[in-house]
Amino acid sequence: MDVKSAANGASNMVFWLARVVWVLVGVVAPWASLAQGRSAAVATVLGAWGWAGWTAVLVAIMVPSAISLTVVRTIVPLSVVAATADGNVPVVIVTAAALVLLSLPDTVDCLVQGGAYGAETRFLLRTPVPYVVPAFLVWGLFVGSLIGGSLLVAAGEYVVGVPLTAVGAGLAVLVPRRLHRLARRWLVIVPAGIVVHDHLVLAETMMVRRSQTRDVAVAGANGEAADLTGGVLGRRIIVSMSEADKVILAPITMRTLGTSEALHVQMFSVAPRRVAAAHAALLNERA
Repeated sequence: MDVKSAANGASNMVFWLARVVWVLVGVVAPWASLAQGRSAAVATVLGAWGWAGWTAVLVAIMVPSAISLTVVRTIVPLSVVAATADGNVPVVIVTAAALVLLSLPDTVDCLVQGGAYGAETRFLLRTPVPYVVPAFLVWGLFVGSLIGGSLLVAAGEYVVGVPLTAVGAGLAVLVPRRLHRLARRWLVIVPAGIVVHDHLVLAETMMVRRSQTRDVAVAGANGEAADLTGGVLGRRIIVSMSEADKVILAPITMRTLGTSEALHVQMFSVAPRRVAAAHAALLNERA
């Protein structure tokens, strides 16, 4: 494999730059400077959360997988929050750079490709619009209650801190699994054909045999194709099939499209983060 790119064509150079910048986040350690001047208990809790989170992300990006992407998405924004709360502009810049680099399409595709089996080529799909705001709110409630509650307990504010921590602990059972579903949405190219692995939009994984694929094209709108993007905006890939196939939709997709559970489609659209790269890979596989 080309050392400059992953199997799905994502830039390993970008991914390695993201790794280096995350190491720099550990050097500047915004949680450590934020702990200065606090009580010993609060400083200890801040340090524990900070170093545990930094280490978890470091391990995740060194051993890439879909789980790694969920870890990155859950923890990395907190470094920016800590740096902003501390008010150190250079540290804010470093943490913001890490967040941007670890969110780039090349980086996330390197992460999901890391967990691919055999000849799979995975491309992460863009998050459906109906899920963006709820996911952000649930994430904020989860990390805010768990970390904020533990800091309040450390500060001696037990009346508020204990219930908040309990709420956060309860959410820890549910929220990471829910957020992880966003990292398990892929367009997968295999020797046998195309797989749409997306249990937010589809109730069942969709498989299109190579011999069944008539055409793949990039478009700015769905046209006559069934929208399997979940309602994202912008460019998408339209797959045309030689014959109609049945697609089983997830409940939210049924409500969005205003249709029944099962559709017979001959054209459908999906929206990878890296549309051009996915399109090129599809054309190459058909050649």
